[in-house]
Amino acid sequence: MLASMKNLAAAAALVAALAVPAAVLAQGIPTLTLSAQAGFFNGKWVYRSFNISANSKDTLAKLALGLNELELTEQKGQVVGKRTGQGVSYDLAGSAFYAAKQGATIRLHGTATISGKTYNYDYFGYVMPTWTGIGTTPDTIIGTVLRSDPANPNNAPLIANFSATREAAK
Repeated sequence: MLASMKNLAAAAALVAALAVPAAVLAQGIPTLTLSAQAGFFNGKWVYRSFNISANSKDTLAKLALGLNELELTEQKGQVVGKRTGQGVSYDLAGSAFYAAKQGATIRLHGTATISGKTYNYDYFGYVMPTWTGIGTTPDTIIGTVLRSDPANPNNAPLIANFSATREAAK
């Protein structure tokens, strides 16, 4: 009798264990979607840049470089705009590229004068796919930025990562 109770309990546990994943699957599996189309880059974006570091002890505060805003206008694959914030503002120009089943990319160039010194900024970013089936995901660009010194082209450039997230409608 004890053995049959154990078997019954084991069978009940197995049914319960199998039912939980089935209930989760019934809700729908989140999927990634590449949905960027021409004009995607239009608008205001919250921009953050970070130093690249392989040191696991570096804090986010140490890695953070900039918190700015990008305001971009895209027309026929050409992108113009401005990066503003932290006392620096400069124009940007470049191109948007769209590839089926691969997503969208953006390349921008700008020149800024900081403390009397001129720097070139070159940006390359990928549009992140969005998760569907779990609510809304803000549009996000992830990329890299290279800051070079045109007066000293032999100096190593500063290379950083950035993310830009579309500002929520106000």
